[in-house]
Amino acid sequence: MEPMDIVGKNKEDASLPKATMTKIIKEMLPPDVRVARDTQDLLIECCVEFINLISSESNEVCNREERRTIAPEHVLKALEVLGFGEYIEEVYAAYEQHRLETMDTVRSGRCSNVAAMTEEEALAEQQRMFAEARARMNGSATVPAKQPDSEALAEQQRMFAEARARMNGSATVPAKQPDSEALAEQQRMFAEAHAEMNGGVTIPSKQPDSEADQNLTS
Repeated sequence: MEPMDIVGKNKEDASLPKATMTKIIKEMLPPDVRVARDTQDLLIECCVEFINLISSESNEVCNREERRTIAPEHVLKALEVLGFGEYIEEVYAAYEQHRLETMDTVRSGRCSNVAAMTEEEALAEQQRMFAEARARMNGSATVPAKQPDSEALAEQQRMFAEARARMNGSATVPAKQPDSEALAEQQRMFAEAHAEMNGGVTIPSKQPDSEADQNLTS
């Protein structure tokens, strides 16, 4: 059976963008090293053959799992089967970054915030994706994630409490703790509502300061 590329063309018709491949080749070599045109063509042919090989094995993995669509996991498994396991972490990290960029673009219509990361944030994200790739290779579903800061954790707990309150049919939802002034105002409003319910016209107000208290007693 004649090898086929990912778009279904024969091996002789399959190719990669020559300008892009030439640029990549030049970037990988020292500035004072030049590559002959025939050598560039040979490297491009090797890349095409590599893609055909991975595509064919990915298709085999997909068929063994009785799936109709080749998933990224099938490609990672194909790399492992063919002896290219050292590429898995980098391939999965590149896939995760592409997926995040695509999701950000679709949701917000703006450029991905991944591109706006600092060098430290980008390194931490890359390490997280490498750890996730290793976890998937080991068959573990547990993937280390970024630790949220204290404010984000408090907000997350508040939302969980709100969800529990809604599930229990309660309209009272715990909110962020108010400061002392807001708490005093809240207590005053509760007292006012209680007085109105009892038919009283006297409504307790805020406590007067010390000077006003002395004038009242005199």
